[in-house]
Amino acid sequence: MFTTQILPFAGYALAVVTSAYALFVRRALGNAKKLLMAERSNRIRAESTLADREQRLRQIIATEPECVKIQSQDGTILEMNPAGLHLIDAEKPEDIVGRSVYHVISPAHCEIYEKMTRKVFAGHHVKFEFQIISLKGRTRWLETHAAPLRDKEGCVTSLLGITRDISELKRYEDELHLHHRELSIASRLSSMGQMTTALAHQLNQPLAAIANFSRGCLYRLDQNPNDPEVRWAMEHVCKQADRAADIIASVRRFLVKGDPAFRKLDVQVLISNALRVVLPESQSRGIGIRVVPSPLPTYVKGDAIQLEQVILNIVRNAIEAIDGSQASSKVVTITTDATQSDVVQILISDSGSLLPDPDLDKIFEPFFTTKSMGMGMGLPISRSIVEAHRGQLRVTSNSPECGLTFVVNLPLAHRELAYAS
Repeated sequence: MFTTQILPFAGYALAVVTSAYALFVRRALGNAKKLLMAERSNRIRAESTLADREQRLRQIIATEPECVKIQSQDGTILEMNPAGLHLIDAEKPEDIVGRSVYHVISPAHCEIYEKMTRKVFAGHHVKFEFQIISLKGRTRWLETHAAPLRDKEGCVTSLLGITRDISELKRYEDELHLHHRELSIASRLSSMGQMTTALAHQLNQPLAAIANFSRGCLYRLDQNPNDPEVRWAMEHVCKQADRAADIIASVRRFLVKGDPAFRKLDVQVLISNALRVVLPESQSRGIGIRVVPSPLPTYVKGDAIQLEQVILNIVRNAIEAIDGSQASSKVVTITTDATQSDVVQILISDSGSLLPDPDLDKIFEPFFTTKSMGMGMGLPISRSIVEAHRGQLRVTSNSPECGLTFVVNLPLAHRELAYAS
């Protein structure tokens, strides 16, 4: 409480001023108190809202059916939701939280996981697949979407990973791959069965030459052991034997059964190997094969046997189409083109009959065939092989001329990686 002192001359004025100042201070303090109370109330509401949001977020993460984890740069697990604990067979958070994620990652995939972690802490979003061995020894395939978590200064402090189990999908892919291999082998066996007569005829030529030259050598040796022409004849025997061996090797290589091995391949060599198998059939039907190679390198990444099978399937279809038509020019033309920056193109053209447009749309469908004894699986298998090599297979009509042109596009080797793993 303020007290005032009445002075002799200006006492009344001084008392009024003192009272006004006291009233001003009292009101200012009251307003400050109200502001502090309002600010405190707002802070309490904000903290309550933030706590509610954090609780809802934790409930969402806890009930999320996919694994949600937060990880440091060295691989230490900072947090993991119940779905993640179940995925790695952990009974309680303490089994994995605070420990390294590399404790459960398969040794074969530690390097790729570490590489992806470095990318996330560099600020990138990544998606990758890897294998784990759970705390109970179970092997699982996982797919992770990882993103960086940043502090208020924008620095990456941890990795947020959303992970799902793709083991069933991987098993399905393996079964599909096995089924595809079996279909591929069946197609090759069917093709070789249809080409048996032509191959037998082609093998008969070098074998007959070997027999004739050998008999001639024996006769000359009986007449003159030092006859110089015997050496010449024996050289021809060797050449014909090598020719027969090449034909047999081509057939064996075509029928080999095994997992695909992706490596750098020259398309020109693939075409030559495929033609070595199919030439006997084309010659027996009086159909020529013309190859127009690209002047530029035509290297691709892939499996030689599978890509040769594609070329062989298409060329054999072309031969059969020409043989069953009234075409005046009986030639299959194989052209390679590498003028595009990223693609090697193989064009296989025939002069057979034209197909109606609706049949062109169906030509790659399983079991669709225009041949009386056809299986309708050659072209579907060929397309699946090309697509497995990240390429494309399509067909166009040669209209108004006769025949079709099959176009195979494959990525150039300098851009394509060996992704079979």
